[in-house]
Amino acid sequence: MFSNSDLIKIIKEVALEQTYQVDEGNSKFIYLANWHGVAFEIKENSSGYLQVHQWEENERYGRAVYSLRSISDVIHFCSILISSSNIRAKRQS
Repeated sequence: MFSNSDLIKIIKEVALEQTYQVDEGNSKFIYLANWHGVAFEIKENSSGYLQVHQWEENERYGRAVYSLRSISDVIHFCSILISSSNIRAKRQS
């Protein structure tokens, strides 16, 4: 069984590898997507699992879009980070 701190380390490592900006924190941290089309806030909820919130309009994070309760969930979320990194918003000149 992995602890939330272990899961957070995995997510942060993948995010940094994909050039996301990661704000430090163990129970709440944010990916600010300077070069990507998405931004996420990840925090531990009162039930003990990790919740992922996506940046929405009105300059705020919305309701949780993912619940990360296992290593498999974290791996799936890391796939989303990698895919989002590979599919960047492109503007025509």
